Amino acid sequence: MASDTVKTSNILEPPPNNLSDTYRGPRHDGEYRRLVSQHDMFKEIMHGKLVLAPINLSIPRLRVLDSATADGYWLVDLSHSTHPSAVLCGSDIAPQHFKENLPKNVNLFTHNMFDTWPEDCQDSFDLVHQRFVLPVCSDESSLDVIGKLHSCVKPGGWIQLHDADFDTIQEGLGHEAMELFRDVMRRSWAILGYNLSPGPKLAGWMEVVGVENLQEVVLEVLVGAAAETKEIGQRPIEVMLAALEGVEVNLGPIGRMWSGGGELSRTER
Repeated sequence: MASDTVKTSNILEPPPNNLSDTYRGPRHDGEYRRLVSQHDMFKEIMHGKLVLAPINLSIPRLRVLDSATADGYWLVDLSHSTHPSAVLCGSDIAPQHFKENLPKNVNLFTHNMFDTWPEDCQDSFDLVHQRFVLPVCSDESSLDVIGKLHSCVKPGGWIQLHDADFDTIQEGLGHEAMELFRDVMRRSWAILGYNLSPGPKLAGWMEVVGVENLQEVVLEVLVGAAAETKEIGQRPIEVMLAALEGVEVNLGPIGRMWSGGGELSRTER
């Protein structure tokens, strides 16, 4: 059984010099603003909740791990709903974007999700969380990532994974822009060996690695004019345009040619 707490000396240990950034999306400040917009969008879709797992967030000494935490925004928001004694840990491969002036119980550390988690993380957390990361993985590496995350859940704990399904969209008259976006993403991500829609595969992968009491919730994202307000409808458009930017980053001139439908995405409102 692992230690009941993650040692501060390990959590804040500087990354090794050879730790490479395997993230394939943009790293500029605009991308992190986009992640905040995405966070707010899904929090609203989830009726103000960050966690759907049936866990009491107010219990003392709750331990939470957020994998691929980016700048730690999700954890900071979660800290408003947890007991002051909760230990909220976030990991990411790019520590240069970690937030400063974090709540005292939020610790961020450097870790590549493809690597085995530190010993002090094994069987250690009441809740392990990760969202919108697996599209940049193959099926094989996604299963490996989930297996490693599962090893961090303590007996009786929960793992919550949240990922996308870009294939399931409204099609036909009036939805041409979404069809073009989907087709561009299919072609470009197939070249990169990525998963366009890992979301529908999550339950199967989690069952393979031994997760019990599986529960699946499907969330619908309304884009543009289909949303309740213009502001809500604009958020997913920003997320999709950022995905097109990621295509350009990874595929260069070919990506720029294929992502020419970005302006069409803007017009579907």
